[in-house]
Amino acid sequence: MNANIDNFDLEAADGEETRGGLLGLALAALAVGAGSALLFAPAEGAKTREVVSERLRGVRGEAQRAFERVQRELGHREARRRRQRRSSALLGLAVGAGLAALLLPQSGPETRRQLSATLKRRKNELEESVDRTVREPQPEPQSAS
Repeated sequence: MNANIDNFDLEAADGEETRGGLLGLALAALAVGAGSALLFAPAEGAKTREVVSERLRGVRGEAQRAFERVQRELGHREARRRRQRRSSALLGLAVGAGLAALLLPQSGPETRRQLSATLKRRKNELEESVDRTVREPQPEPQSAS
C-alpha cells in the first residue's frame, strides 16, 4: 500500500469543493468490503490475521508520517502568519513615522514641548475641576415620603 504523502496539502485547490458526504460513503463502503473479505477469505484465519496485521502496521506507519507532515505544515503556516504580522506592524510604524516627519509643522523638540505643556495644562484643569466639585456644597438628598 503506497501513498504519496509528500504532496499533501491542507487547503482545497481553487474551485475545488469539499466532499465530506462522499468521503463518509467511501469509508462505509471500505468497511463493508473489508468485512466481506474477511468472511470469505480463502486462507485460514491465522494466516489472514497475520496478513491483516502486517498491512495495518504499514498503514499505521503511513498514518504516522502523514500526521507528522500535517503538524509540520501547520507549524510552517503559523510561523508565516507571525512573520506577516510583524512585517505589517513594522511597515505601519515606518509609514506613520514618515508621515509624521513630513506633515508636522515644527521640529521634534518643539512638538514635545507643546505636548508637555498641553498635558500639564489639562492636568491642572482636571485637578481644579475635582477641587471645585469637592468644595461645592452638595444638595441634601430628599426623602421619599
